[in-house]
Amino acid sequence: MANVLKKAVSGLFDKMLSTSKVINVNRWEPSSMVEIDVHISTLKLEKWKTIHRVKCRVGDLEYRDYTPTSWDFEKGTFKLYVEAGHEGAGSQWAQQIKVGDEILFGAVHAAQIPSKEGRILCLIDLSALGHALSLKQLIDTDKFPLEVAVFLHEEYQIPESLRKENPEFEFLYEENEENSVVLEKWMMSKKMESYESICVVGNTPMVSLLRKKLKAIPEVEARIFAHGFWS
Repeated sequence: MANVLKKAVSGLFDKMLSTSKVINVNRWEPSSMVEIDVHISTLKLEKWKTIHRVKCRVGDLEYRDYTPTSWDFEKGTFKLYVEAGHEGAGSQWAQQIKVGDEILFGAVHAAQIPSKEGRILCLIDLSALGHALSLKQLIDTDKFPLEVAVFLHEEYQIPESLRKENPEFEFLYEENEENSVVLEKWMMSKKMESYESICVVGNTPMVSLLRKKLKAIPEVEARIFAHGFWS
């Protein structure tokens, strides 16, 4: 009975979702990081003023939330970054996706961007790359200078185009080292009092730990934006 009810609710939810088409797929080496370019005609991308999350149907009765970035409202396209190096329905979906596939998705929620002008520091893992790129797309980087540290779970070959287009992003990999340790070491090399906003995004335990450490640093007067996605 429970499964029947779950399928009925899922069917109703699916009817509220929009349909998009995959127009390009790029897999980093190692292949557990997947870039998915999507065309969608039903979203009013030009109205996006916050960091959006969309809920994608990744299997029967399975949905996962991802952050679109690099949107072009004239072309009706955006990009999803999915780190698929762990077990789960979302990872399996991303590993198998190909050009021409359809994606069902709906808008879920949005994260506010900093409003006080000044320097922004972002501490993220790779699962939050879309979040940081979306933030960059939404702000005026002359008024909100941005620095981003991205912890890598694996020694990825970062696309050269991504590095060139985003010189304020620094990708950090240390074998057998914890995400929070690597990011804390990086941030402590900075003048923490110089930031107006600090964004900590990604793995929930990592976000919680770094937020506590930031709160304990006397020099930190910035507003902290914390978003945990997974554990």
